Amino acid sequence: NHISTTKEEFLDKIEEYIINGDNLLSGNEEFEGLDFNQKRAMQYLFKDSLERIRQRVLNNGRPVVEENNSNLEFNPPLYNQTVIDAFESKTLLNPLDDLDYNPYKIENYNYTLNNSTVCGLYYTNPNDRSTYYLYNYTSAEEAVESGAYVTHLHHCGYCSTTKDLSSYMAHMDLTSPIRDCAIVTFVSEEISLDCIQHSAGFTHNCALIWLYDALNTRKDCLDICLYDWIMHVPNNVPANSTTLSPCIQCDEDKSGPIFKAVAARTRRDSGLKSAINRPPDSIYNITHYYY
Repeated sequence: NHISTTKEEFLDKIEEYIINGDNLLSGNEEFEGLDFNQKRAMQYLFKDSLERIRQRVLNNGRPVVEENNSNLEFNPPLYNQTVIDAFESKTLLNPLDDLDYNPYKIENYNYTLNNSTVCGLYYTNPNDRSTYYLYNYTSAEEAVESGAYVTHLHHCGYCSTTKDLSSYMAHMDLTSPIRDCAIVTFVSEEISLDCIQHSAGFTHNCALIWLYDALNTRKDCLDICLYDWIMHVPNNVPANSTTLSPCIQCDEDKSGPIFKAVAARTRRDSGLKSAINRPPDSIYNITHYYY
């Protein structure tokens, strides 16, 4: 599963980071470029994030605090543990080759999406749904006519697996755990990647594109996001609107297009409830009862 640490080894590493956090950050060139107040804030955020990561992994990936920031105008279903476990346990028979490049480092990367294409899940044996294939279809109608189930809008990608779907279902708020793991990149990208897998339960390749997204957002949005984290700015401003916080908007603008093209599965394209309010017409109308 490509995780370089066991749960116990990972927790030991996080404990080490908590104890030596200030010294570890001091060796980071980007950290050294911050002003005094930003450094103090980053030291606080680093330790605070590590504490949440430790608690989250001790809780087997369950959220430390459940956030209630859902959009009341649209209410996609929540899925119970039976559904989540069923999707997590399935085996994909035609996985993509491992993601061996960082798409954010490729100039003029093509992130164009076809808004009629869907990713369909096909069971070769409807009576044994333990294995499946993922195929691209030109439309939802074509997928259904072919005997497939639409699993999300747009083409299939590195987060299209049912294991990743189960992670999205299990974690209505992925912003907080991914943000905490992203801060670990100041010390180790490898441990940050392990953090994403241990905290969210993603497959290796899906976790990898989340890591690359986080690194790109750190590069382009650090000042904006540092301010939002210090000031505890909510995901939406005002909180009950669909206007994104400056940090999330920056991430969406700078990292979102490539992430959507490579990961493919997003909460909105999968019709899943989110801790970030979204316009109802941006959420794909789909349910997942084909487990």
